[in-house]
Amino acid sequence: MKKTKKIRVAVFADVLKENLDGVTYTLYNIIERIPRDRFDFLFITPYPPTDIAAFPYPVIVCRYIKMPLYGAYPLAFPYFDKNLENALEKFKPDLVHFTSPSFLGRYARSYATRNNLPLVSMYHTHFPIYVDYYFKYLPFLKFLKHIVPVILRFYYNRCDLVYVPTRPVLEDLVTFGIERNRMMIWARGIDMNLFNPKKRDTRYIENLCGKDTIRILFVSRLFWIKEITTIIGIYKKLSKTHPNVKMVITGDGPQQDYMMKRMPGAVFTGKLINSDLHRIYASCDIFLFPSITETFGNVNLEALASGLPVVAAAKGGQCGIIKEGETGYLVEPKNIDAFCEKLDHLINNPAELKRMSRNAVEYAKKQKWDTLCRDLFMSYERIIAEKKKLRD
Repeated sequence: MKKTKKIRVAVFADVLKENLDGVTYTLYNIIERIPRDRFDFLFITPYPPTDIAAFPYPVIVCRYIKMPLYGAYPLAFPYFDKNLENALEKFKPDLVHFTSPSFLGRYARSYATRNNLPLVSMYHTHFPIYVDYYFKYLPFLKFLKHIVPVILRFYYNRCDLVYVPTRPVLEDLVTFGIERNRMMIWARGIDMNLFNPKKRDTRYIENLCGKDTIRILFVSRLFWIKEITTIIGIYKKLSKTHPNVKMVITGDGPQQDYMMKRMPGAVFTGKLINSDLHRIYASCDIFLFPSITETFGNVNLEALASGLPVVAAAKGGQCGIIKEGETGYLVEPKNIDAFCEKLDHLINNPAELKRMSRNAVEYAKKQKWDTLCRDLFMSYERIIAEKKKLRD
């Protein structure tokens, strides 16, 4: 019997460091489920895994530069990189996948175009909202608001397929000029063996928050763009009306000290991973997420799987996840009073809190990584076959 040739996929990932952010969380779930009998992968990145030797696929660390405004993330600069060129020449990919519209993404786009290869991307970061957020106080940079859609069209209207995590974000992209027929909804999954209410640890949470407290959890990197000032405002208001409420902040980042000074009664756990993260979710009662820049917001799904109703801003990806009045509430962004009203309702209505908790778990059970990844790999095969048909 003739052996079927494997499909070769080159992934250009600006970040491949594990446990770093939502992008790597998604990538590692995909990597874990690659059908090795059908696919070979090559990864190109400026930010490799901690242990490249233990990584299951070859990794090319491309050239990069350090940028002061780019934080800990190295900025890929793959041009004139002979190692990268040689690796691609040797690998001969059948499909190119890039993770963001960066220099690395541009290189991937150019390489696919030159070689007439199928090109796909996964939309992780909602850049137009980032521009609105960061430059609203810098009027001389408002021109960027008009440039970003042009950049997005340059990258994504060249793709054979763009995987978008939620319907609201897809509709936003249509308004920016991304062609609808180039996009498909590809959500995110959750491992219910890891995130579930059984991970609740009463002794652990009582040591952190005291007995007979209602715990409101926030999990994220602590950046301004995650609506730090809104969280502080909610904390100050609830502290006056609900002395039995403890806010738990899990994550680290440049605004951690700022938050700690203004939220002296809150519990700051720092960044948690693996079993510690699973335990903190399940041991709290309500999840708060006022960020307005998410394309999906993996933390919302992690909270739902752990049995926490979510009170989130009615903006971006969470609008495609939270079922209003069933698994949580969607609130006017930045409206501290509105957030506190919904939180107050859940705090004062334990039966409603339990009902939403059950609904949250049932919803999360249906969000399966195995199904999503099966659909992803099938779409790779379909796109390659369609491209081949056009060439022939």
